Amino acid sequence: MSYILTTDTSANLPKAYLDEHNVTAIPFSYFMDGEEHTCPGPDVFDGEAYYQRLSDGGEVKTTLINSQQYTEFFEPFLKDGNDVLYVGMSSGISSSLNMATLAARELLEEYPDRKIVIFDARTASLGEAIYVRAAIRCRDEGMTLAATAAHLVSLQPRVCSYLTVGDLMFLRRGGRVSNVAAIIGTVLGVQPLLREDGAKIVGYGKTRGRKKALRALADEFINRYEEDPDQCVSIAHGGCAEDAEYVASMMREAFPGLEIDIQIYEPVTGSYVGPGTVAMFYIGKKNL
Repeated sequence: MSYILTTDTSANLPKAYLDEHNVTAIPFSYFMDGEEHTCPGPDVFDGEAYYQRLSDGGEVKTTLINSQQYTEFFEPFLKDGNDVLYVGMSSGISSSLNMATLAARELLEEYPDRKIVIFDARTASLGEAIYVRAAIRCRDEGMTLAATAAHLVSLQPRVCSYLTVGDLMFLRRGGRVSNVAAIIGTVLGVQPLLREDGAKIVGYGKTRGRKKALRALADEFINRYEEDPDQCVSIAHGGCAEDAEYVASMMREAFPGLEIDIQIYEPVTGSYVGPGTVAMFYIGKKNL
């Protein structure tokens, strides 16, 4: 019995990569200035225009993937006799994962001989992609669905996500930081240093000056990086490719030959973190 590996567009992986590795992604959607859009892959997304529009005051509203959409997404795989592993965007960022769980529960009543495993990545973007890539390796090596899911859980304490943002107000509007923290960051020009802690984004420091914040991200990586079969060092940015490359150059200086996947944030997660965000994702020393 085989299983199908699935995810969502929050994983920020190019469609060509997903197709090559037989991974199916359910798309998120969003409204930009009242017009609905489906999240494209980072290889076709006009991110520069999107983040410029956000900087100019464009309004973005994200939408929830409801349980019926997940039912329609999962059911064809079950009908074909396959089990399903779904690697989903953090339940702390979106309620869509709860809808996936509800759909799975209802489908398994109709298909009692099948299995659907819903894995909460507890992160988004290229952090979520770490788990997708790890699951691909496990599946291709012949690991069972249960063993693959267990392996993903074992990675969670070591998947690191550190970031700095251009404007804390985007996180505040999405309910990710307090009003006070957002006001301080905006008024005083303080560059926050943030990390994902389970389903939350928390501050762990601050600097004055953009370059210092980017240097601090690189230093955090240098101190935490570890070799691992599932290692995938990635940087996502909110329309600031030069800053992402600056961080990557410091990382490569410390680890010559290091491969780094750099992508622009897909629009749904990008609407929460905002323009000017630089985030790094990797497997490192315990993320505490």
